[in-house]
Amino acid sequence: MLHDPVTGILKMASERVKHRGLYYIARLIVLALFLSILFSPHWLKVFLGTPFLLAFTIFGTVVLSVTLFADLLFERQRNVGALILKYFFLTISVILAFGLFFYLNATMIQPPGIHYSSKDTIAPSAMPDLESDVFYLSATTYYTIGYGDLVPLGNNSRTAAVAEAFMGSLINLIVLAMAFQNLNKKGT
Repeated sequence: MLHDPVTGILKMASERVKHRGLYYIARLIVLALFLSILFSPHWLKVFLGTPFLLAFTIFGTVVLSVTLFADLLFERQRNVGALILKYFFLTISVILAFGLFFYLNATMIQPPGIHYSSKDTIAPSAMPDLESDVFYLSATTYYTIGYGDLVPLGNNSRTAAVAEAFMGSLINLIVLAMAFQNLNKKGT
């Protein structure tokens, strides 16, 4: 069982979902960052290059991650569809939160933070782009794919990568168990 302070924080975060304001703001921040990664490298550079927006984005991804994880643990899920939607936002917010950490680590805390192990085979037109590569590293770590083309460099990045792989495995296991439980109830 979790320690009392941790349980208290998670239950409090779960209660926040019932007070939807902060939850929806955090969800919008996560969606904006996710869409900027997919469709607009310019806006991604704006997000990461502006200290206020970067801090606001970190806050939003962490709030959404903790809130959704707490909600997943302590609230009964209505159906598999609601569980899948919650899983989608939880996964995206965790990947983005760790990607933001990899970015901060690579630029401010412990540069260079990541190593491009396939730099020799990259086409000249496909130069490394730290702003999007940290999120790629985060996604491949979360899903424990680990292609090996980007490698965490330094103690901070390696520790974060192990923590993210563990969290990804744990979240996937919990969601899978809940989905089977929910489907099993409908079958009986």
